[in-house]
Amino acid sequence: MSRFCLAASAAAFWLVVGLAEGQPEEPFPPKGDYNNSVHRFFPDLDAKLNTVRYGRWRALEIAWVSGIDARGDNELSSYYLRLVSDPPRFDPEAFRVAPRFSREASVLFRALHWGQVFEAQVLDILASPDSSPALASQRMTRLLAIYHREPFAIRSPPSEPPPSPAVAAAPMSARLLVAGTRLFTFAAEDLAASDFGQQRWRVKKTLDDYDFTPSDLPPLETAAYRVSAPTVQSRFPEIAAQLDAIAQLRRELFDALVPGPDAALSRQDRNRRARDLARRWGLPAEGIGER
Repeated sequence: MSRFCLAASAAAFWLVVGLAEGQPEEPFPPKGDYNNSVHRFFPDLDAKLNTVRYGRWRALEIAWVSGIDARGDNELSSYYLRLVSDPPRFDPEAFRVAPRFSREASVLFRALHWGQVFEAQVLDILASPDSSPALASQRMTRLLAIYHREPFAIRSPPSEPPPSPAVAAAPMSARLLVAGTRLFTFAAEDLAASDFGQQRWRVKKTLDDYDFTPSDLPPLETAAYRVSAPTVQSRFPEIAAQLDAIAQLRRELFDALVPGPDAALSRQDRNRRARDLARRWGLPAEGIGER
């Protein structure tokens, strides 16, 4: 009987290993007593931010599979608006929302996945009830050091990107995604510019006034922390720069998946563009598109 139990345990172990093999590595676990502060103390804000997170991953999956075109624009917009009407209470399991992208472009997937965790931890630090400018600065410094030790961390952007072709190719989705990124910057500013007693009212006003479906494309520069979160920029300039770099990589990836003017985006062209983008950002390009 003992041999049977041992064999069964070994089989179960290797089954788990086999199921996990090939799945994207999870980002570093959140660290600190401030973990999940936004979820605990600002649940309405957290639900709206989860809407943006789901929308980003779904947009990348659609763009990776079929390129950025009018059909994908309508599909993503419908998906996003359903989420806006019933915001999810928990953040997405990204590899389930974007399964092909996570398998076929795992390097870029992991870079953006770790970036999402980093962005969430910044907000948690700011939303912590014991947060003060000095304590938040210490936590931010430690968080940035931990993030930079992790594989696939995004470094400084190589240069300012040209105007985004994805905006013209998918105007409805662009409006929604830019508006969602702006919400992250406004939330960070609300949390950084007030103490715990005032944060709730500032965040509530932002959510009450915020339009998730703007009729016009918000200016792209307003989706940057350096523009829309002046308190974060002044107190934590390295954090603001890191968050803006993550957003820039995401935007450049969308731009790389826009077809040419005369033809659909072939799989070979898509893979080549993704590898070029990874190299531009100092990420390993091997294996992209090979699964």
